[in-house]
Amino acid sequence: MRHIVLSLLTIAAASASAAPISFEATFAECTAAQLKQAPFSGIVAAGMGDQRFTHVSGFADGQNKISITRETPFRLASVGKLFTRTAIGILADSGKLGLDDSVRSHLPELPPSFEPIKISHLLHHRSGVAPMTRPDMADAPVMSAAKSSRDLVVVVAAKPLSFAAGSQEQYSNGGYLILGAVIEAVSRQNYREYVQGQIFSRLGMKTSGFVAGQNAAVPLTRMTAAGQAPAATPQPRIEFEEFKASSAGDALSSAADLEAFAIAIAGDGLLSAKTKAAVFPQRSQPWRLGQLGGSVGSNTAFWVLPERNTWLVILSNFDPPSGELMSAALSPLLTGEPCKTQEHRAMQMTMPVPMQPPRGGLDATNALGTG
Repeated sequence: MRHIVLSLLTIAAASASAAPISFEATFAECTAAQLKQAPFSGIVAAGMGDQRFTHVSGFADGQNKISITRETPFRLASVGKLFTRTAIGILADSGKLGLDDSVRSHLPELPPSFEPIKISHLLHHRSGVAPMTRPDMADAPVMSAAKSSRDLVVVVAAKPLSFAAGSQEQYSNGGYLILGAVIEAVSRQNYREYVQGQIFSRLGMKTSGFVAGQNAAVPLTRMTAAGQAPAATPQPRIEFEEFKASSAGDALSSAADLEAFAIAIAGDGLLSAKTKAAVFPQRSQPWRLGQLGGSVGSNTAFWVLPERNTWLVILSNFDPPSGELMSAALSPLLTGEPCKTQEHRAMQMTMPVPMQPPRGGLDATNALGTG
């Protein structure tokens, strides 16, 4: 009898040691490993069904006094484009526009050369509209004075198209500025008001918006003037009035709010299944939708796997590639793959632009680049 009891205890111990690591423990282990490879300030949040993981590093300000929380708003850079995509989808579901509509059917002020460009071309960076990923100071007066997305149409329309619509892919902030104007024309509301009402308020995203308040994380950068060595420690970035948040990016949101957005996108809280598949087309298995975002003092990631009810949010107030590296390390865990820690590398950005193009691919639905 004693031998039977010992055998049962041995089997139980072996079973316990072979038990799978929990969702939270898996993410905690990978996050800790990545923090040893590269500096990171910000928050990591992930979920799968009812399971959650959250990790915070660094501070929300430049004096190391204000703690980061799940409610701390961060500048999203091009992750904000997801709100524009979703807003277009909501209008499509309501029958107010079609994804195959010519953009000129909603914005007749555009030149005739824009006639072949469909809403879907703009969504998926296949429009040929100017990239606008580098500042053009000639645009500054209009951009700084703009009160709506439609005010920016004249800036985008003045730039030559890069290729025939649908023939190529090229990351385009200009295309998303045009989408913001389409949203305004169709909804008869300001872009910010429409997103606030149809997404933020609808989902209870109370810390999301387009203007940084006192509680927002301060973007911290080591970037200095041309020809100068990087700063020894990250410093608050200089803000440019002409680079205000827009339909092309740099809205603000928190980990708590983006969790609500992720859950809604994973399910049917905002878009019908048909429209979601069109706005966020599946290009790989498993279906993953989302975006990376990068600007001076900001590097973010947002990934959702709808079929697995799994999501990952990374918000950093450090220069790229701080958040991008964390995303590359952690995102494989969403599909059951092992952690892939990333070696630290220097920031590549040389211009103070809030919305940089992806380095890892043009399709923001699956790209592992900064956008």
